[in-house]
Amino acid sequence: MSRVLVLASKEFKSYFNSWLAYVFIACFVTVSMLAHFYWGEFFGTGRADISPFFRSLPLTLLILVPGLTMRQWARESEMGSIELLMTLPAQGWQLVLGKFLGTLGLVAVALLCTAGIPLTAAWLGDLDWGPVLAGYLAALLLGGAYVALGLFASSWFREQFLALIGSAALCSLFGLMSWPKVLGWASNISETAVSVLGFVGFYGRFEAIQRGVIDFRDVAWYLSITALFLFFNVCRLHLRRLA
Repeated sequence: MSRVLVLASKEFKSYFNSWLAYVFIACFVTVSMLAHFYWGEFFGTGRADISPFFRSLPLTLLILVPGLTMRQWARESEMGSIELLMTLPAQGWQLVLGKFLGTLGLVAVALLCTAGIPLTAAWLGDLDWGPVLAGYLAALLLGGAYVALGLFASSWFREQFLALIGSAALCSLFGLMSWPKVLGWASNISETAVSVLGFVGFYGRFEAIQRGVIDFRDVAWYLSITALFLFFNVCRLHLRRLA
C-alpha cells in the first residue's frame, strides 16, 4: 500500500507542476460561486440555502473532471513513457490506484476550496450542517466515479484530445441518463426505461444523498461503479503489457 501512496503523491504533485491544477481549481470555484450567488440568487432569497451550489456540482464535475483524466494514460502514450511505466516494479492495480487517488485528491482540494460558500451561508443565517456534509460526501463519491470512468477511457487512447472526448462521453453516459429531462423523454418509451435509467444513472442518487438522505444502496452504487471501472482499467493495463 505504501507504493500506492507514493504513486498517488507523485500524480497529485504532477498536477501542480503545471498550470492544470490551478486552472481546474479556479474554474471549479468560479462556476460554483456563480451557480450559488448569482444564478441561485442567494442574497435575494433571504435564506441560508446552499442547494443551488450542490445542484450545480454534477454538471460542474461532469465538465471538468475529464480534463484531468485525459492526461493520465493518454499522455503517457503520447510521450512514449508508457513503456517505461510498464517496467516499474509495481503491479497494475498499484499504478491504477495511484493515478486514481492522485486525481481524486485534486478533486477533493477543489471541493475544499468551495468551503467559503457554506461558511458564508452559516454567517448570514441558521444553516443546517447535516445536508451540507451529506452534499460534500455525494460530490466526493460522484467525483470518484467520474475519475474512475475517465481513467478507463484514457487508457484506450494515445492522444489527449481523443481521451478527453472519450472520457467526457463515458462520464456523460452515466451522469446524464437519470436527469429529469432524460427521464421525461424515457417516459414516452416505457416505465421500464425510466426505472433502468434511474437505477443506473448518477444524478438521482446524488440528489438523494445531498438532501441528507444517505441510503447505503446509493453509496454502494457509487463505490461499485468506481471499483468496477478501476478493475477494467487494470485489465486494460494488463492487456497492454501482454501486447
